[in-house]
Amino acid sequence: MDQRDLRIGDLILVRGTGFISEAIEAVEHSQYSHVAGFVGHKELIEAEGFRQTGYAPVSKYKGQADVFRCMFADRESRQNILEHATYQVGGRYDYALLFVELIRYWTRILLPYKEPSNARICSVLWADIYRDIGIDLCPGIKYPSPADVAGSKLLIKIGSL
Repeated sequence: MDQRDLRIGDLILVRGTGFISEAIEAVEHSQYSHVAGFVGHKELIEAEGFRQTGYAPVSKYKGQADVFRCMFADRESRQNILEHATYQVGGRYDYALLFVELIRYWTRILLPYKEPSNARICSVLWADIYRDIGIDLCPGIKYPSPADVAGSKLLIKIGSL
């Protein structure tokens, strides 16, 4: 898929190649371990461990990712997505939630958890951005994982990077 075909708010679901990514994929029984979102100008915004939430080039995931689009996001929604995503830049990665999600997938037990206002894991970052504009990609799942996002009935796969 050509980067020119991407729209603001398209979600990039990544198949990881490292140990941590492969562990996430194995625990979730999913081919995806990471979620980023397209924000224009060949850039993504992502929450990634060991750095602040921020920008990355789309080319970072060439050959490793599929592109999903929410067909309910119109032009106005996409502008709102951009504003909400940009606001998240500089946030922290939520390692505690990563542990809570690990427990949820291993045991099917959802531990009580209060999300900090400025910390997210990748999939929750983008699920929250969509929730903020009135689209709940993963109804009934407060802290969705990459597998939950990939399984959203509101998204369709439109191609691969």
